[in-house]
Amino acid sequence: MIEGDNASPTPSDGEEELVVPVEPDSAESLAKRYRLLVELSPDAICVHEGGVVVYVNPAGLRLARAQSTDQMVGHWITEFVHPDSIPGMLERLASLGEEDTATEPAEALMLLTDGTTKLAEIVSVRTEWQGRPAFQVIMRDISTKKAAEEALKYQAALVDHVSDAVIAISAEGVVQAWNPAAEKVYGTSASKALGRDLTDVIGAAFVPREAIALGGTIESVHRHRDGAIRNVRVSVTAMGAGYVLLCADLTASRRAIELFGTVVSELTEAVLVLNPHGFIEMANPASATLLGLDPSTVPGAHLGSLPVMFPNDDIRALVDHMRQTGDGFTGKLATRTDGEHRWFSVTCKAFDVDLDEPRAIASYTDITQQVLDAEQQRHRASHDSLTGLLNHDGLLRQLDTQLASDVEPNSPINVHFLDLDRFKIINDSLGHSYGDQVLRAVAGRLAAAAGPGSSVGRIGGDEFSIVSPGDGTGPASAQRQAEHLLTAITESPIDTGISSVRMTASVGSVCTTEGENRSGGDLLRDADIALYYAKQSGRARSAVFDVRLRREFQFRQQLEQDLRALIAAPADGQLGNRYELIHATATGRVVGVEATLCWHHPIHNEIEPNTFNTLADHIGLGDALGRLNLSKALHDLNDVFGYRAGELTLAITLSPRQFCDDRLPQNVAAALDECCVHPGDLRLDVTETIFAADEFSEGIRPLDQLRRLRELGIRVAIDNFGAGYSSLVQLQQVDAIKIAPAFIRDLTTSHFADTVIQSIVAIARAADMTVIATGVETAAQLEAVTAAGCQQAQGPFLHSPESAAAAAARFH
Repeated sequence: MIEGDNASPTPSDGEEELVVPVEPDSAESLAKRYRLLVELSPDAICVHEGGVVVYVNPAGLRLARAQSTDQMVGHWITEFVHPDSIPGMLERLASLGEEDTATEPAEALMLLTDGTTKLAEIVSVRTEWQGRPAFQVIMRDISTKKAAEEALKYQAALVDHVSDAVIAISAEGVVQAWNPAAEKVYGTSASKALGRDLTDVIGAAFVPREAIALGGTIESVHRHRDGAIRNVRVSVTAMGAGYVLLCADLTASRRAIELFGTVVSELTEAVLVLNPHGFIEMANPASATLLGLDPSTVPGAHLGSLPVMFPNDDIRALVDHMRQTGDGFTGKLATRTDGEHRWFSVTCKAFDVDLDEPRAIASYTDITQQVLDAEQQRHRASHDSLTGLLNHDGLLRQLDTQLASDVEPNSPINVHFLDLDRFKIINDSLGHSYGDQVLRAVAGRLAAAAGPGSSVGRIGGDEFSIVSPGDGTGPASAQRQAEHLLTAITESPIDTGISSVRMTASVGSVCTTEGENRSGGDLLRDADIALYYAKQSGRARSAVFDVRLRREFQFRQQLEQDLRALIAAPADGQLGNRYELIHATATGRVVGVEATLCWHHPIHNEIEPNTFNTLADHIGLGDALGRLNLSKALHDLNDVFGYRAGELTLAITLSPRQFCDDRLPQNVAAALDECCVHPGDLRLDVTETIFAADEFSEGIRPLDQLRRLRELGIRVAIDNFGAGYSSLVQLQQVDAIKIAPAFIRDLTTSHFADTVIQSIVAIARAADMTVIATGVETAAQLEAVTAAGCQQAQGPFLHSPESAAAAAARFH
């Protein structure tokens, strides 16, 4: 029991209890000494009563990484135990019976105060705290022990009984594993080899990366601890951050080769024995096949007569180096056999170094296929597998190299970022296989149109980038090249063998200027910004980057972040609706109100609705913003306009993203139910361009969506009618037509506008639809639309949008 200064934790089972001799009259002194021992104990000790920690010693604070006792005392003991270990802890505590009984040592995962975990060995003892039942817990950090066990498992995983030396080294060349065969080959025990540099224990320099580059297997001369030479074939492979070496001792076999030429003659590798002056003394049959060596010239042929390209072709220097150092050449050589290049991994080592004129043995292994495979791998790493063009990384590296070139410094460069228009429709409707054929065809056209000195890359998906030399005219040059690229794509249908399709694209371009210091990544980014603005202005367009676009783009990016945050957690006063009254032309009575969501930005003041609505659709939040708009408008209809069924129609314009959402009918129905608004008093306005949208969910099409909305009893109107396109089939699914303001403005001055409006009214009457004139600015326009048969009208002449309260005051 630990109680104030008289606390005395009970030792756990298996631990030797510390006995402190005391005099009969010094019990209090004994308690203080025992308390001191607990305080100084290297093991963490704590006491918990009723599940709450009431005491912890300094070692316990250190184990838990607590800065003070307040971080533990008074807290539940389970706060310091990982959830996975809590059931076992409770089971062990429940097993304790009477006082001073202890659990068997058990492992548990501790949850430290900084959020990390640590494995500990736990012993719990039933004790008392201030006369009440409690538990004393002794905790010992065993994470280091576990790490050591894992290291031992790694060592045990090495093959201990193979005849070849198995050596593991770190990336820095430090020996980490050394099997018994290595002890035999090099005469050094594992205890003396571990932790040392590999060069020290094998008696030779060794660079794993070079060996891997040569195919992973080389022959080398190593040394035994007593200085004896070991001819070793080393196979190396990368493992984790280091390497594993399999070293086969070939010393005995090399001696046998010298004694028995028949063995050498069976080798598939070309083997040459050279004298100190580079003349061939012996060559095996494979040398004739691989190196084109004429057997009749051996001995006597010089190494320099072979069709082999040595470094700098300095064979004499190579031979002198071997004579002086005993080392040889290990490298990759090319031959000109049969008029084509073949690649060999070559090792050339000195032997009989104790003689006055040591000889050398050179072996050649054909690695042509490995070299070709490596080149193909490098090509694949920088090229797109579908089109064969450069990929993003390959194009970027090439662009950076071109920018850093000293050959033509400050030469103008144009970078184009091209994106195919509506390519998603091709993939979705015709399949990805067809889409791949289109991409390959587009890649071919771009490569042909790019011109000399250009690089073409597929950045990803249906995006391409073209880097071309400029002609010194700056943006004009970039614009001409962009138009040429667009023409190459659009000039004729793309025939894939199954069918043909006409494609269009949008291009963003940027040109370098003298003295600037932009990287390839900067240019691609700026071209991408220009592409964004090209697509904003419509399909099959181009735009050239300037600093203004970057500022606008950065403003848009910031606005996007602010809009995301605002939709996630709407701030008071930022989002609110403005309302425009809709009048009946025959009576002048207010029959409806159109809600438009407005954003009062804390920094940029009022943001145009078209700006943030388009932005919300672009980032996939159009439906969320639309739901927010609908909810606010329906609440205003009740709370401000004093809603009574059948008295006033609430009109709201749907964004393309919101209209294309297959959850739209359910969301609208839920909002109407929440505000107790009759569906017939809600009108949803959609623009004609929505019928060409490609964002619809699978199985949902515009007409389907219109039917689903009208089945709820909601009225639907086509907004801005006449500025886009609509079919008679679509008109059958709407209740009202809102004539585009452009026709209203020209009504009093243009016979054509008057004819169009009369035609619209005639169609609407035949289909029992309401015609609404929008954007009415003058009394003459109001009189004209009334005479033409428009049943409703709205616009600045009648009422400008204002707050709900102001609009409601006019209504009442």
